[in-house]
Amino acid sequence: MSRKPDATDLLAMARPASLERGSRLSADDMLSMAGTEAPARAALLEAPVSRIRSRLWFLLAPLATAAVVAMVFALVPKLSPAPAVLSPVKTNQELFDLADRIEKLPAQTGAYWREVRIDGNSLSADGYRLVVVGRRETWQPRNSADLVHTQVWRQDSARPATAEDERAWRAAGAPAQVKGYCETSGPCDPVPVADEPTDCRYTVKLEPRGTYPDTTVSEFTMADLAALPTDPAALMKRLRAYHEAWNSRGFTEPFEKFLPTTVNLLGMPLSPAQRAAIIRVLADLPTTRVVGTVTDPLGRTGMSVDFGVAGGSVVISDQPHKEMPVYDRQILDPGTGATLARVSYAARTAFGATKDEVMSYQARGPESGWTGPPASPPKGCKKGD
Repeated sequence: MSRKPDATDLLAMARPASLERGSRLSADDMLSMAGTEAPARAALLEAPVSRIRSRLWFLLAPLATAAVVAMVFALVPKLSPAPAVLSPVKTNQELFDLADRIEKLPAQTGAYWREVRIDGNSLSADGYRLVVVGRRETWQPRNSADLVHTQVWRQDSARPATAEDERAWRAAGAPAQVKGYCETSGPCDPVPVADEPTDCRYTVKLEPRGTYPDTTVSEFTMADLAALPTDPAALMKRLRAYHEAWNSRGFTEPFEKFLPTTVNLLGMPLSPAQRAAIIRVLADLPTTRVVGTVTDPLGRTGMSVDFGVAGGSVVISDQPHKEMPVYDRQILDPGTGATLARVSYAARTAFGATKDEVMSYQARGPESGWTGPPASPPKGCKKGD
């Protein structure tokens, strides 16, 4: 019993000559042939075998067209550009970005490193709070053979901490002096209420080795600071050596707890590349956390960072004795990476202060940086020992 050949039989019986011997047929040809698909199929089934081979192409045309279309669609995703692979955002990415920004900044020049430090501390007195402010200036010579020049306002000044405190101070008669507190035994000198510190003293001396005043990381000469590595791996190796030196003197904290204190280097006379290396080392520490953008005690915008340095407490009155627990933040200059201020905030609401309020600070004055020899002492500044 015979049957009419179906499409599979017809494909097996004949192959168009145009598909043999490597011949090519354009997609336009295939599409024009596709329009005659239906009548061609009916005629093909009634035609003698001799004509089937010549007309079989009309049956293959729609199949070939579909294949071409499928091939075109298959090629489109292959020809499209691959989607960009986004690198995962690093923890503390803001610090790495800061290091990238400052790394290529030009290094400053000058014969002296002028450091202006302004200290502020809270003081509780008769129902209101004041901020006691002191100022210290040091000209540290690049050449250790030159003199070190220091100006210190040894007697601080105080001013009301807030507008509410000022109203309370005025209601108390606006006293010109308030009782301070001492960390040593004996009577404390009164603190004048004024806008600027008073009782200026200055010294001029030659340090035997020209040691930089801040020795929290190591005892640095200016040459030691200039030699700090700019590669983070090499810097880490150097920091380990400093930690081992502390250990040899009875220092008991492990290296992981020593590392956060190296943030103090960011306030020292270093090049931008050196500061960038320090920032990268600190940014990789698990204890480091970028808090956000804040205004420092001198009104400057900076990046607040928690480097995991343990907090402490601030004495705000010695009669009766009152200590406020605090936590510390470092505020960095977003343009240079240098330290703007170290700020201690109230860890709880107590003694007239509210939680997260500034309790004390050490700020670098805007005059800090490389400069020429020190100018004459301010008028009225007395020479001290």
